Amino acid sequence: MHAEKSRAHRAAAAEIREAEPADLAQEYRDYAYIVSHDLGTPVRLMVEFARLLDERQVEKGDEEDRALLKEIMDNGDRLRSMMQGLLSFSRLNTLAAPHILVDTQKIAEHCRLVMQDKLKSSGGKLSIAGLPRLKGDADQIMQLFSLLVDNAIKFARAGVAPDIHITAQRDTDLWIFSVRDNGQGLEETYWTRVFKPFQKLHVEGQYPGVGMGLPLARKIASLHGGYMWIAESSPHGSTFRFSLAAAD
Repeated sequence: MHAEKSRAHRAAAAEIREAEPADLAQEYRDYAYIVSHDLGTPVRLMVEFARLLDERQVEKGDEEDRALLKEIMDNGDRLRSMMQGLLSFSRLNTLAAPHILVDTQKIAEHCRLVMQDKLKSSGGKLSIAGLPRLKGDADQIMQLFSLLVDNAIKFARAGVAPDIHITAQRDTDLWIFSVRDNGQGLEETYWTRVFKPFQKLHVEGQYPGVGMGLPLARKIASLHGGYMWIAESSPHGSTFRFSLAAAD
């Protein structure tokens, strides 16, 4: 009897191993398909049907029903953005490129080119100085810079053009990067909360996004052997810092 149970357990374990994905990349592809297709399709259809109904209400002049349909469409679009945020977060764990020697000064300068439309429309400027060469994933580091610059532009003070500075300083086996802005700042009570997914501190719709920018940025720093935190913040600006492992 005992031998039969042992054989049954081994057979069950073999079935589980066969059912497991061959690697993390395949697991991510399966997950991405579920989120983008199996879950994304009904959300997309919900929003499209609501838009069709809204067009009919235009002819009827029923503003109350149109207001309700707008809520459906806005929340559907927000749900899709949240799903994309989850996909981006998951992707960092599964599809990272091998870490090679990269020049973060050049990556940050490329970030400035990519963000030039947002900088121009806001009247902002981005200065970059003394960034090192280290080992990492160039695309992820580019994304990290872009997320922090975008955050600084998004939360600029009313009537004040964004002034953003990226610098770095060596600290033993780490490089400490600083991204300083002159924005509206953040109360210390929220310094931890903003790094949690989907945590928005303002009225819904006041600012674009679903609250995934800073969590993604901190995750990238973590994948490079570092960490991210808010070093200081006041009504006249904030300084975000993150560490990345030195090349040596």
